[in-house]
Amino acid sequence: MKSLQDTQYIKNKRKKLKLIYGFIAFLLLILCVLLSYVYRPYVYSHHINDYHIADCYTSFLGVPIIVFLTQALRKEKWSIPTNIFYATVFLIGWEIVDGFLAKQYDWIDIIACIFSGVILYVIHRITCFKSIHE
Repeated sequence: MKSLQDTQYIKNKRKKLKLIYGFIAFLLLILCVLLSYVYRPYVYSHHINDYHIADCYTSFLGVPIIVFLTQALRKEKWSIPTNIFYATVFLIGWEIVDGFLAKQYDWIDIIACIFSGVILYVIHRITCFKSIHE
């Protein structure tokens, strides 16, 4: 049976981890806004070929933002790889629905979502970062 100190330690560790996840999500959101107001207008106004980074950084940053935000806010246990998968599928679905509404698919955004999910998963596996939620 776990002692009261062990239970309190686990609760404190979860709170700290959720704060870290929330802080990372907040930093990524700030980065997305800064890129939207600084980088994208600069690239478009100077006709710079940045290999579609200005077009798809929101889709690329969307997966980690969703993953860290849901890890910070969810009460149920959800593994990080599962969360990465659901975030990637959600954003791909979002792009498909947007394609139906706009009558034009943005394949680069779909590829950016997949690429972001794969990179996030590889980083997770390399660092062997095991959260308290797993």
